[in-house]
Amino acid sequence: MIGLLGLNHKSAPIEVRERFVFCEEDIKRFIPLLQLNGVSGAIVLSTCNRTEIYYEMNELLVPLKASDIENLLFSFRKADMEVRKYFYHKENEAVAAHLFHVGSGLDSMALGEYQIVGQIKTAVQISKTNKLISCVLSKLFDDALKAGKQVRTETALNKGAVSISYAGVELASKKLHHLSTHPVLLVGAGQTSELTIRNLIKKSCSLFTIVNRTREKAEELAEKYHAKVAEMDHLSELLLINDIVITSTASKRPFFSAEMVQEAMVKRSGKPLFFIDLSVPRNVAMEVGALEHVHVYDVDALNHVIENNLDKRKGEIFMAEQMIEASVAEFMKWFNIRALAPTFKTISTSFQEASKNVLDGIIKNREAEEYEKALEYGDLITKKLIGMMIENIKSVTDNGSNQAYITVVNQLFAQE
Repeated sequence: MIGLLGLNHKSAPIEVRERFVFCEEDIKRFIPLLQLNGVSGAIVLSTCNRTEIYYEMNELLVPLKASDIENLLFSFRKADMEVRKYFYHKENEAVAAHLFHVGSGLDSMALGEYQIVGQIKTAVQISKTNKLISCVLSKLFDDALKAGKQVRTETALNKGAVSISYAGVELASKKLHHLSTHPVLLVGAGQTSELTIRNLIKKSCSLFTIVNRTREKAEELAEKYHAKVAEMDHLSELLLINDIVITSTASKRPFFSAEMVQEAMVKRSGKPLFFIDLSVPRNVAMEVGALEHVHVYDVDALNHVIENNLDKRKGEIFMAEQMIEASVAEFMKWFNIRALAPTFKTISTSFQEASKNVLDGIIKNREAEEYEKALEYGDLITKKLIGMMIENIKSVTDNGSNQAYITVVNQLFAQE
């Protein structure tokens, strides 16, 4: 059985999502806890808009209930049970359908966005590197990426698609007149920051300062876009000379406190300051938004910008859904047949042993050449019968999807 426990931008607000963000070190500590309780492998997909735990249960052990997985997660995160209402649970086909939608960009806040592809690949690589993955999950995620590629190649879903960084820049341009005249401070030097700079350049912006925990990465990005580089411990001073602050880091603690920003606003003589916080957990403390002349927008505040762009691509969703449905059906066919693999092996072994035993009893005193010929014919007949038996079982169990029939078939051919 494969399962999914998760929450996303549709089911939970940012103040809940940020409590369940996983970095690689978190994943390396959490998945082994699941494995100790009967999970054979897991992959954690953690982005600014979702944290989803995909897992496969060890079929030889008593399976954990969804509530057991929840309890392990809440204990790991020291979270109250009241957050349970924000999570969703899925099993088997529903898991595949959900992941294939995610990989295609159909479940993203920004419909059709491509950044999720890299995030999925990173999640898989973390589990593979740390030997936390199972072959079923590996196949599931490979097929999800293939389905996503097909959707993006054969539909126009991603044409005109917006990203979170694009939405942030659009929001800034609506809030500030003459955006190009305002200096911008970018905190973070990853992919999101680079996309943000590109979108700002399209708005004729050119006054950028980049800060990052690793200065070398900031310098590398700054060189590409003719930006300045500053130190992280100079954030207070940088608030005095920049009107827009756009953050996108993996920090688990805010960089900007209400006290820091309040001091800066006194020195700015009330000149407005705009924060576009693209990070989850948030890089700007919640209290900052209450300060006079300070405007703070997190990823959830970008929804209306993204929704305005949605109507252009709604016609492509139907085509994408059909492709995903076919891909899910193909994966489930493979997944369900696996449940019959032990029985197929038992049938094959039993029939071949029985055939050899019978032939041994009949022709044991014949010449060697005649004996080998008889075994050869017996093997051909046996394989034909095995093939017919397996095809009949596939038909009766609907290619392994009828669990009740699978149980009966497995019991019928179980070895003592």
